[in-house]
Amino acid sequence: MVCKKLPAVLKVLVCLFIAGSPATAGSYKVKPSDVLIPEGVPVGKYRRIIHPFENWTLICDENLKTRRKVCNISQSFTDEAGTQVFSWSLAANVDGKPFMILRAPAAVGAGSKISLKLAGMEHDVDIDVKACDTLVCIGYQPVGPMLRQQIVKETTARVSYSVNSDQIISIDAPFKGLAAALSAIK
Repeated sequence: MVCKKLPAVLKVLVCLFIAGSPATAGSYKVKPSDVLIPEGVPVGKYRRIIHPFENWTLICDENLKTRRKVCNISQSFTDEAGTQVFSWSLAANVDGKPFMILRAPAAVGAGSKISLKLAGMEHDVDIDVKACDTLVCIGYQPVGPMLRQQIVKETTARVSYSVNSDQIISIDAPFKGLAAALSAIK
């Protein structure tokens, strides 16, 4: 056996390496990627790029086999405990039309509203919550001229929603950095 011919310290190391340590053998495994590869895309042919901007993060996923790239730009808010209380993403539908995906805690409930108070607007923009699962509720808002103007001017939107009938959550969400992230998409 190889281990008998080595100095004592090396014997231990080599023998543990060859035989495996009984205390750790089988205790560890490879952590899979956090990026879920879509069905039909070969391993190594999918790339995710994360590009931070002021207040926003650009995430682009690219299928290297088909040369198809899909990007979204997101902003998230957490409470003091680090729990996410709101996030939204600017994305495009299959026709290339931009829209916002708004996410609030599941306690908001389907059928409720998420309100946006935009600079210079008399009335809030109310977005219907379309669906919820056990963690999150989602609403969608097309990006029209009103939102485009807010993005260009880098204003701040007041996002509000109700959790339970008596608790209203309000968050100041800056558009600053969103235009720069948009211009970085190639």
